[in-house]
Amino acid sequence: MPIALYRKWRPQTFEEVVGQEHIVITLQNSLRYNHIGHAYLFAGPRGTGKTTIARILAKALNCVQGPTPTPCLKCESCVEIAEGRSIDVIEIDAASNRGIDEIRDIREKARLLPVRDRYKVYIIDEVHMLTNEAFNALLKILEEPPEHVVFIMATTEPQKVPLTILSRCQRFDFRRLTRDEVIKQLAKIAEKEGAKISEGALRLIAIQSQGSMRDAISLLEQLLVYSDQEITEELARNLLGLPTYEFTYNFAKALGEYNILEGYSLLQQIFQMGKNPQQFAKELLQHFRNLLLLKADERIGNLLSLTQEEFEELMQETKLYTIKRLQDIIDQLLILENRLRDLTNAPLVMEMILLPLFMKEETAETQPISQPLTQAVSSSPKGEEKTEEKDKKEEIVTGKPNIDEIIDKWPQLLAKIKRRKISLEAMLREARIIEIDQDGKLILGLPKNFSFLKERLEERPNRLLIEEEFKKVYGFPIQVKFITIEDNPTLGNPEKENPKKEEKTLSTDDVKNMFKGKLIE
Repeated sequence: MPIALYRKWRPQTFEEVVGQEHIVITLQNSLRYNHIGHAYLFAGPRGTGKTTIARILAKALNCVQGPTPTPCLKCESCVEIAEGRSIDVIEIDAASNRGIDEIRDIREKARLLPVRDRYKVYIIDEVHMLTNEAFNALLKILEEPPEHVVFIMATTEPQKVPLTILSRCQRFDFRRLTRDEVIKQLAKIAEKEGAKISEGALRLIAIQSQGSMRDAISLLEQLLVYSDQEITEELARNLLGLPTYEFTYNFAKALGEYNILEGYSLLQQIFQMGKNPQQFAKELLQHFRNLLLLKADERIGNLLSLTQEEFEELMQETKLYTIKRLQDIIDQLLILENRLRDLTNAPLVMEMILLPLFMKEETAETQPISQPLTQAVSSSPKGEEKTEEKDKKEEIVTGKPNIDEIIDKWPQLLAKIKRRKISLEAMLREARIIEIDQDGKLILGLPKNFSFLKERLEERPNRLLIEEEFKKVYGFPIQVKFITIEDNPTLGNPEKENPKKEEKTLSTDDVKNMFKGKLIE
């Protein structure tokens, strides 16, 4: 039975491992000088070699020539481990064996000596999926481990592993492979398989894999199965679709250059290629988050899971944006991600939210298309009309809204918000309109004894919903800011500032004259 390429070309020794030199050298030295730990934690993205190195380490520990950094691959122990049938090397999938009973079973069996080999090795994959009770059971044996047991735990989410477990392990962080490393390894595999593939096609695979060697080899196999002729870049592009990272990068670049034609074309490709709109929105959010962090300080790049090529491309792209514009784009993407939960009108929703981001501020809708504002001012024959037009122009440029207009339409805003989120409307009803500050933000005040409401209203989802509905009611965007004030119920409260006029008491004669009637005795 044929086996998948990624299994066929899985590294069998430390020397064959690609791209994890810092881990390989450390483990080889620990074996060479007999400094073997009782528990290891391998953390990193999928397809970067965690399980592979765990198996190589198990072979190195149990080889007849070992412990050795260079297992022979010929002894019975090495062969059985490579084939996955060693009785003393137990592989466990924590995603499907995550309960306390399974870990208790491991704890009881671990105290028994190995059947044949030097060490009894437990490889626990996706260890972060264990329950809290299972972690507590595992902690007991990690605190007092038998000399003949070695635990090797692998995870893609180390932040979910309890600190009590982490502190008892030697942790190794696996990094994503660079594109050059992926391309070089793929070219070697293709050559040994007798296949012809262009460098451009290999680069597309490397981009699509996003640093995962397993994903890259699986994509290579997909292309090799399709055709026994040379795989060109064009053929690879048609078979694999536009690579996710490259597509996102091109869209962000078009957005940075205000190239709305390119942006619209890419949006249409999303649906033509059958891409998931929600996934695309998440990819854009991740991309612009990285841009914002790198724009703030490029040293943050050392903390992000980026290849060197991705880092350089992102740094080049940050030159197209200001921090303020990146923040605005991320705000709109958060709204887009929320609205795309209902995929009924996904194309329309994406166009209405994303395409306005391609428009520069000076091309705002407030300026008539048929007649530029400056032309309208200069064509006015009367000086008085020129002054009036100039005032209007200044109002449009500054964009500072009228506080009286906000107060007048405030009940409409509350009604709109109530339809979407009743609890938010109830909290916002307690707010008082204070002013519009120099930055153009709407300042809303809450009494000091309502500070808990202020905290709730300042939560990002609530604030974004208020600003979104504000734009619908008033026709222009604005940012809101909440402050605490003295408990004055009439301060800025539209309902209090517009009290009802005192009703006039009508006399009997007034009523008689109004209805032209007569008094019946």
